[in-house]
Amino acid sequence: MTLRIRRTAVALVAVLAAGALSAPPAVAGGRTAAPEPPSRRAEAAFVVRDGTRLSVAGRPFRFAGPNMYWLGLDENVGGTDPADPPAVDHPTYFRIRDGLTTARRMGATVVRAHTLGVSTGNPKSLEPALGQFNPEAFDRIDYAVAEARRQGLRLIVPLTDNWQYYHGGRYDFLRWLGLSTDDDGALFYTDPGARAAFKQYVHTLLTHVNRYTGKRYTDDPTIMAWELGNELNGMTADWVDDVAGHVKALAPRQLVAAGSQHGTDPAVLASPHVDISDSHYYPPTAAGIAADAAAATAAGKVYLAGEFGSGQATDDLLDQVAANPDVSGALFWSLFGHHDHSGFVPHGDGFTVHYPGDTPAMREAVSALTRFAGKMSGRPAPAVTGDRPLLTAIDADYGITTLRWRGTAGAAGYLVQRRGPGGAWATVSGTRPLSADDAPWYDLTTPVGRVTYRVVAVDGTGAAVAVSPPVGTDPTADQTFDPLEDWFVTAGHSDSLRRTPTAGGVLVAPARGRPGELRYQRDDLTAATITVASAGRPKAVVEVSADGTTGWRAVRPRIDKAGHGRYTLSVTGLRDVDGIRVVWRRDARFAVASVALSARSDSVTSSAPGAFALTAPAPDATGVSRLAALDWSAAPGAAYYSLTVSEHADLSAPLVAVSGLRTPGFTPTTAWPAGVTLHVRVTATNGYGSTSANAAFTTRADLPGVVVDDFDTYPSDEALTAAYPRNTGGDPITTTLAPAGEGSGHSMRLSWTPGASGYAGVIHNLPAAQDWRGTTGLRMWVEPGADGQQLTVQFVASGFYWEKTLTFTGTEPRVVEVPFADFAPPPWATPGPLDLGAVTQLSLYPGGATGPSSLRLDSLGAYAR
Repeated sequence: MTLRIRRTAVALVAVLAAGALSAPPAVAGGRTAAPEPPSRRAEAAFVVRDGTRLSVAGRPFRFAGPNMYWLGLDENVGGTDPADPPAVDHPTYFRIRDGLTTARRMGATVVRAHTLGVSTGNPKSLEPALGQFNPEAFDRIDYAVAEARRQGLRLIVPLTDNWQYYHGGRYDFLRWLGLSTDDDGALFYTDPGARAAFKQYVHTLLTHVNRYTGKRYTDDPTIMAWELGNELNGMTADWVDDVAGHVKALAPRQLVAAGSQHGTDPAVLASPHVDISDSHYYPPTAAGIAADAAAATAAGKVYLAGEFGSGQATDDLLDQVAANPDVSGALFWSLFGHHDHSGFVPHGDGFTVHYPGDTPAMREAVSALTRFAGKMSGRPAPAVTGDRPLLTAIDADYGITTLRWRGTAGAAGYLVQRRGPGGAWATVSGTRPLSADDAPWYDLTTPVGRVTYRVVAVDGTGAAVAVSPPVGTDPTADQTFDPLEDWFVTAGHSDSLRRTPTAGGVLVAPARGRPGELRYQRDDLTAATITVASAGRPKAVVEVSADGTTGWRAVRPRIDKAGHGRYTLSVTGLRDVDGIRVVWRRDARFAVASVALSARSDSVTSSAPGAFALTAPAPDATGVSRLAALDWSAAPGAAYYSLTVSEHADLSAPLVAVSGLRTPGFTPTTAWPAGVTLHVRVTATNGYGSTSANAAFTTRADLPGVVVDDFDTYPSDEALTAAYPRNTGGDPITTTLAPAGEGSGHSMRLSWTPGASGYAGVIHNLPAAQDWRGTTGLRMWVEPGADGQQLTVQFVASGFYWEKTLTFTGTEPRVVEVPFADFAPPPWATPGPLDLGAVTQLSLYPGGATGPSSLRLDSLGAYAR
């Protein structure tokens, strides 16, 4: 087929190409070119306050957009697979660029970004320890500000945090100074030393000169407002006046915002130095927003709903907010973009938004938020798209090709296309566009022989907006593409290497005058293509190794010109090679833009998969949990599995019929029927045939009420942890499977160590909303690990939070029943009615211990009386 890329997308690519934020390091005859300006548009005007309203260049300014707290320091950085454990690190340039482009696609004009300002106490923070500043931490902050500026977005930047999250907050200053954190850290507001240390931090941040724009932060209208802190509780009037005055003195043309966790703060409303009163809502209600907006504007302040839960984003709510002239802005929590290698950046707090939406509910919320942004700004969301998609991995799995790709900001979906030698492109992924989350995608019609793939990003009408570079492969080879935004694909690199962002990626090279190396290790490498930037024919050294670690020997790559200032270094015909590296001599003048590797697949066969069997539930087992996962042994040579489950022996009217399962196992999202025999067929398939295994099991009789979790569905500790991720703002806590406490199967053990955060907990987002109406309370089997332990049980029902703290006497196991009448809204949450019709989240926070502790839980459910 012939692709006609929409002109708006082409124009955007051209703008991106012209807007490189920095030149490659030392690539042009020993000279480093001066950074280009991030945008050629006319200098933006500052947002100014006119009483209780905002304006820009004399025009009224109202706004909507997301919170993107992670832009400066991210807790969600993982490995090449989005399922890898997260770690705290600086976000990649791609994630920043992709996330901000996504915000624009949703109509945002303002983004609130905590870690552009809150960055203390972590080794990668701006201020890791008192008075010690980390210049490298400024790089991503600089880039995010420059990229927001290029895209015409404004920023609200908090300066500290009320809470003890990974990126730091006000308690860091107290601990550094040896001050007490009692009384909710009140000394932060009253101790002169703490105040002086914080003001020094603020001064260092605000007076910094951005390396990409050449502007001091205080001179950049991109930063619309500095917020004294996120949800600061306990602020005194003296502290607000002093710190807000300090910010105003440093940044007289920028606005000052402030707010506490709930409602409006009297100290904020009274301060002459504060422009914006910020209030937060979990969940949001039109009445609550209207009441706070009226209070703020009556005090002469601009009003902002700085956070509201995305799960309650509906046209009914947001239309009322948009119609209220006292509301100058409203920002939802929270937006994440694409992962660097495949899918989206995962985050498990229950309010994560991906564009255009992972589920029907999220898609509805994204649509409502986009319409709301248009009503607030007075213009529709622009049809922008970001970097073109990239095929990051193509694997040959026993005759079936699987593909992973990096998504494109603003794309509504993707088509996978394939062509044979001399043939035309044909869409092989079906007529319905795929989601970025559909990767890895299986080409079930993989032909024998060499083929070429590409991924086409499409908009909501199905029009192509961007196309990935094509990648050729065959059923015996694996392909890996490294865009070099992170180090997860590499096997190692010298500390001398630095990344330089450009409009469409990064360039990697050593600091000037230093040697360096970039190393990869793959079994049975056959070829590599290294794309470099260089002013002339690059003097690059490429070496290979039999084991990937020793015995390096130089090879002579084929060098081809690939555009202005770009060359490809190609090495082919490799045998008995497991490693390849690029070496920079001290006088080298080139930078690496990407690396593509080809290796012989270790998943090659010429016959159908071997025999296998269902292992759990055991064949013909009885009394099986209604939440039980299915597991089977791996079939030798299987590329994927198909599963059918039915109440009928002939497998008619199946309860489950899925295909394309990559691993031997399946976890249901809804409970199996009670007290029935279920018949199971698993089929293992590859490019040469199929093999099936059959079994049956009988579920146990139904219990009155609703089963939330009996922990019998998880095949491993890793699967349990994925379902119950740690609240990263709290102290360390782990989840592991333990022997059953009640019935059969497993229980869950929570193990934690009390620390500086003062709490530890896990959050379980239910796979599907549960209806607890008609039940009386929550029931659970508990085995405390010590006398006096506590457990706070928290759930979200119809958007409102409810919790109850239990205290245990002794360590003997017991069944606990807690009536719903005993639950109350947490002190930090918006009160609301107890509507049990849609329960979406259950969280567990153990406590009452002074050292490493644990307790066990089983049979969580809502009981009926």
